[in-house]
Amino acid sequence: MKFQILSHAGLLVEHNNTQIICDPWLIGSCYWRSWWNFPEPPSELVDNLDPDYIYLTHLHWDHFHGSTLKKFFDSQIHILVPKVPTRRMIEDLNWLGFYNITEIKHGSNFHLGKDFILHSYQFGLGVDSAVVLSGGGYTLLNCNDCKFFGHPLKQIIKQVPKIDFVLRSHSSATPIPYCIEDYETNFSNLRQTQDYIEEFSRFALFIGAKFAIPFASNHCFLHSETFHFNKTTVSAEDILPRYHQLAIDNKIKSECVVMAPGSSWSETEGFQIISFDYSNKNKYLEDLLELHSDKLAEQYNKEAQTLADFRAFSKYFEGFLGAIPWLVRKFLKLRFVFHTSDKKGQHYWIVDSTNVTIKVLEESSQDYVRIEMPALVLNDCCNLRMFSTWTASKRLKIHLPSPNQLKLIIFLFLLLDFYELEMLPLRRNFTFRSLGIRLRRWREIFEALNLFVQHRLLKRPFVLSNLYDLSKKIKTN
Repeated sequence: MKFQILSHAGLLVEHNNTQIICDPWLIGSCYWRSWWNFPEPPSELVDNLDPDYIYLTHLHWDHFHGSTLKKFFDSQIHILVPKVPTRRMIEDLNWLGFYNITEIKHGSNFHLGKDFILHSYQFGLGVDSAVVLSGGGYTLLNCNDCKFFGHPLKQIIKQVPKIDFVLRSHSSATPIPYCIEDYETNFSNLRQTQDYIEEFSRFALFIGAKFAIPFASNHCFLHSETFHFNKTTVSAEDILPRYHQLAIDNKIKSECVVMAPGSSWSETEGFQIISFDYSNKNKYLEDLLELHSDKLAEQYNKEAQTLADFRAFSKYFEGFLGAIPWLVRKFLKLRFVFHTSDKKGQHYWIVDSTNVTIKVLEESSQDYVRIEMPALVLNDCCNLRMFSTWTASKRLKIHLPSPNQLKLIIFLFLLLDFYELEMLPLRRNFTFRSLGIRLRRWREIFEALNLFVQHRLLKRPFVLSNLYDLSKKIKTN
């Protein structure tokens, strides 16, 4: 077996002359020029790829990247995706021209070739998934963005008891807290750099992986609106000291290996590491800004010329509000304002779930939860149903009248995801397809109920180390 890091979340695995690529985002940017690979993959690496299979873990654009997928367009190439309740991935792939697609059930496997097997596992409220790739006596767990714990994690270990390599994300891909106005004042302790390092390290050591690869967080921000978020990212090298110390303290033989794009491992040659100086981040960002200045300028001009489309906004949120159960609308009392601007001025559009109303305000009120975003981004989200991918972009600013209203914005983002992933209206959860898929994922329901009892009913504090208690780590063969 051999594997090679291609990009942020792009991974090539090869065994017995069969190649599979996971989540190829290899060219350009994503999320309206917000995210860029850091570091960028060498062009010669991208140009020479010719995989037999592509596996896509989920719909987010840094994993499901249309421009990159078009580079691999071939009517014969086999696309693998997790079988989730929504058919959105299938529909989007068909729109791109791909039809040779296989959906893999949660916990099931797919034989890629001789002695080369892929297992697919789903986790989380959305449609996220991870893969285990086995061949030649070696096993690689590519978690990507999945944060397995408890019984869902035990399911993987039971089916695949020996894991040699684990790849997992290690930085923020959420707008909370960083996109909240003045978040340092009220939410500075919500998610800190050390939290991501601790979670990555404990997870990899808990499952007993021989090697842990920081992965799927190797991106930067170049758009002028999001560039300042570069200070919030966690570098792969930031993980090394804590990982090493935890391994020593718990007497676990495991190593954290930083692999920049182009780096590889094979059973014959071991690790072949491409050097990259993560400590010289600011200089590399300056170089990227210069390299992509034309593309960024084109994006800025396009955004400046775009007019906000209230008709599309109203149509989308009429459907959204209509999909939310009446009791939920009344109980949550969601009232929020979208603030956008264009050549015609400032626009404030309110959505009130209690009264099921959508209207234009002459001016904003500090009493409302307010979300500011560019007109182009708002139009795309409404016209193409992209709110479920929008939050990761960090192309938004959130104003909360009070810290207590944080839960309202969390519920809003959750409901938008449910709506676009076909979990709302509720009747969509009771199709044969949806019920069959969710029954296979019963372990997540068990863990969700356990967390609710422990931390909501019994009021016990949530401690990350309890999820991955290294004194009780999963035993491997």
